[in-house]
Amino acid sequence: MGVALDITGGVKILDRNLALLKDGSTASASSNDTAAKYLLSNNKYVRWESSGSNDVTTETLTINLSKTRTLDRLFILDHNFKNYSITYNDGTEFTNVSNLDVDLAGGITETGYSKSTTYYKFDAVSVDSVVISVDTTQVANAQKFLREFIATIELGTLAGFPRVQNVKHDRNIREDEVISGRKIIQKGYETTSFNMDFKTYPIQADINLLETIHLKEDSFLVWLCGGRYGTDHFTIEQRGWRIGDVYNMQIRKALGADYAKSIYQNGVDTKVNFIEVV
Repeated sequence: MGVALDITGGVKILDRNLALLKDGSTASASSNDTAAKYLLSNNKYVRWESSGSNDVTTETLTINLSKTRTLDRLFILDHNFKNYSITYNDGTEFTNVSNLDVDLAGGITETGYSKSTTYYKFDAVSVDSVVISVDTTQVANAQKFLREFIATIELGTLAGFPRVQNVKHDRNIREDEVISGRKIIQKGYETTSFNMDFKTYPIQADINLLETIHLKEDSFLVWLCGGRYGTDHFTIEQRGWRIGDVYNMQIRKALGADYAKSIYQNGVDTKVNFIEVV
């Protein structure tokens, strides 16, 4: 297989999902085929789920990209797969693969996966289609499900540690009052936003990455945990920082370009405002 690619734990910035239904990609499934399109919808409130499946039934999901894409990262978000494999094009195996825990010899084949999200890092390849074959689930004989499939390429991992602030999950709440004085509360779909504060920041590569995403017309993905998970890294688990929290974002305000204390030999002072977009 060669030397595997290790996964660092810094905040990761990746290109937008290159397998979206709205861009012309398609998905099909061996059962409940009508729901397969949800895998490519960028909608956290829907998912594909098998029909009539069990642990002796192999379910197959096929994703056909709208055109040939260069990929080096995959996310399988919110699933219950235990024993499964992933190939591309005509059954080709990915090479030099790492997931959240281990390096995988001989492509992506999982025999005892136990988390709800999977992330794969591999050598960049040109991809037309991806096939996921699922044999068993983490709870025996359950229906197999998957919320979202993301195929992308990493733009960069922050080498430093900016302060991530004001992580908010907004349900766009509307409040009305009835004649008794009681309230009617209506909530919409959730939108996540946060700031990154780069204070006296000394790393040129990270500043270059900020400039790259600021100039992007299209959205991009932000993964705050960067592959870190569990009590070794987070005493308390909460939304925004879990391994399944991958957000389709844009920068919502101007990008500052100040030097600390206006001394040009100091690091950069800037704050970046991110908001989730459709």
